[in-house]
Amino acid sequence: MDKDLLMKAQYEMPVTESPFQDLAEILGKDESYVTGKLNEYLKAGVVKKVGPQLNYRAFRGISHAALVGAEVRGNLERAVEIINAERGVKHNFLRVHEVYNIWFTIKAPSREELFERTREIMERCGVENYVVLPSVRVYKMDVKYDLFRGVSFSTRAEEKVDVPKVEEIGIDGTMLRDMERNFGIEERPFRKFAEKYGYSEGELADLIAELIEKRVVRDFYAVLNGHKAGFKENGMNLIKTDEPEKVAERLLKKIPEITHLVQREVPENWNYPIYFMVHAVNREIIEKIAEKAREIQGVKELRILYSLKSFKD
Repeated sequence: MDKDLLMKAQYEMPVTESPFQDLAEILGKDESYVTGKLNEYLKAGVVKKVGPQLNYRAFRGISHAALVGAEVRGNLERAVEIINAERGVKHNFLRVHEVYNIWFTIKAPSREELFERTREIMERCGVENYVVLPSVRVYKMDVKYDLFRGVSFSTRAEEKVDVPKVEEIGIDGTMLRDMERNFGIEERPFRKFAEKYGYSEGELADLIAELIEKRVVRDFYAVLNGHKAGFKENGMNLIKTDEPEKVAERLLKKIPEITHLVQREVPENWNYPIYFMVHAVNREIIEKIAEKAREIQGVKELRILYSLKSFKD
């Protein structure tokens, strides 16, 4: 892999009407080389997509989310098929835990619907024992990989607690979803959207930059498939604490290797309100980061649930 190219495409992608030409200038390469290699990596699955990555909280229909842990002891394949077919399910992992072996995320318009839809899914799967953990606050959601150090890394935090809804600021949510799904690695990637939605290419690039500031768009970059890029391990870290907000702020400052950092609503029998993810080329790196997290004031207990298999990316 051209690590320099993939690092720049993750961390320094220009938000301009000709982003790949400008990225090529940063690298000292020809634009044809940059678009050719990125398209090659896209075809190989190393790059999942390039362009604007949206913040689900800005969309009313999917503005609530939860992490669900389920005890699936029967037909695992059938349960995975049912879960993955559900609208709003994004990630689904088999993880190491003595009870809850399946962990998936689900989005819905309201907290009540999160619980109801999860109940229906679990009923269809024949699962009686599960835990629903709605998001209270997202402190960080930035999945980037340091290809030289072999560990996830970013310093971008979610400073805004409340994100404006696209309807409130008069932006076409359909257009934004279209751009997220269909942004091309080509000379003029904004052109087809400009023609379709009545903007100029420059106006669309400026709009994306503005929406990044508002956090309606999380970022503009190349999203890598960590596993295909060599990051074979990911650990979901669960923290028990009586002061989740303070612990989350301390984690943000001290551990930039975190990709996701979320405070969750928890039931009495599952008192782990803070969750963070770390991706690495081996478990030793993740264990060292966990030890650093255990030293943070307010952390009473930390457990790592390693992924054994991803059923949905």
